Amino acid sequence: MKRLISTMNMFYLFALTLWIGGMFLLGILVEIIVRVKLKEQPLVASKVMNTVMDAFNVHIIYYCIGTILIAELVKFLVAKSPRSGYSAPRVTKSRFSREIILAIMIVLAVYVGSGLRPEMHAMDQLKKAEPQNEKLQIQFDRLHSRLTWLYTVNMIFGLSLLYIHGKEMARFREDDGSA
Repeated sequence: MKRLISTMNMFYLFALTLWIGGMFLLGILVEIIVRVKLKEQPLVASKVMNTVMDAFNVHIIYYCIGTILIAELVKFLVAKSPRSGYSAPRVTKSRFSREIILAIMIVLAVYVGSGLRPEMHAMDQLKKAEPQNEKLQIQFDRLHSRLTWLYTVNMIFGLSLLYIHGKEMARFREDDGSA
């Protein structure tokens, strides 16, 4: 059972790290590079950013969410089994703070991937069709600002989850007697 829990923790951490790292990579590095290097080619820059954001915000994040949920489900089922002897370590004052943070992150990620992203694509197409229309640019900038804010919130929550998980792993080792 310990090996199964350890494996699930590894998958959980890998998926969470990929999710958070991808948000940092896209939100900071890719966007800055595209804006600087393709400043004179706004249509190419838009196409590059849309392609990268589609791949990350839909496929990669959803795979990360699925992996995290499977790992959590397996750990929950093992903890419920009377023969396992495993009880999930709790390091926060609130019993379900880790689960609440994860649920908020998932809701925000689904909104970004399935709601905000298509809306931004539609606005981007309108903006390309009417490049002189300032209202479209303002609306697009508002959507982009919302995306940036949601990414920031999700990154902070993700780092909080990594911190909580690290404390749980330290507590698990102490309880195990191997520390």
